[in-house]
Amino acid sequence: MMSSHRSLLKPGLKSRKMKWSRLRFVLIHGSSGFIMMFDKDTQPVNLKSLITGVTIRGAMPEDVVAISKLWLEFMEYNARFNRSFKVKSKIGGRFARELEQRLTDSNYHLAVAEVNGQIVGYCLSYVSSKPYFFKLGRFGFIGDLFVLGKYRRNGIGTLLVEDAHTFFKRKKIKQIELLVADKNVNTIRFWNKLGYKVLLQWMYKK
Repeated sequence: MMSSHRSLLKPGLKSRKMKWSRLRFVLIHGSSGFIMMFDKDTQPVNLKSLITGVTIRGAMPEDVVAISKLWLEFMEYNARFNRSFKVKSKIGGRFARELEQRLTDSNYHLAVAEVNGQIVGYCLSYVSSKPYFFKLGRFGFIGDLFVLGKYRRNGIGTLLVEDAHTFFKRKKIKQIELLVADKNVNTIRFWNKLGYKVLLQWMYKK
């Protein structure tokens, strides 16, 4: 299920444009948040600011501890926007074990971004199914996308998303969904720059 090691950027490599598939991507931003839709007529993103030496690859069992530490930072970051994202104490080990179990599931794709041998970001994607009364059936879901703060705004997140899109295209998935807190303005802006538009607002009440 996991992709083989592959270096997407090497020192001195010129910037390139992403090749978007003509699939219609739908992404959910919510909790509360937004459902957003990709406009296939949007111009491809020109990755001008990518740093060199970045490798996007499928995760391995020995990566899950490092990824779980990133996940804890991710949850702490999300909790700034809504306390619903707060996680239990000492939960990182269990999350790492669950990640390792997913590595052998062909419906899951866990990718990491490495810079100089250090894992600085990850993306967890998987194939799911709608309830039987929906025509859609199978769909893709991006569960997590996180890059360490000092490595952001260098195109790493975009590369991880592109890798997830490749996984879903291989699985013949035509719709992809994800969640993000509605107050997370920077992340919403990130998706907007990739051509995603608000389709529906996700709301909650306590």
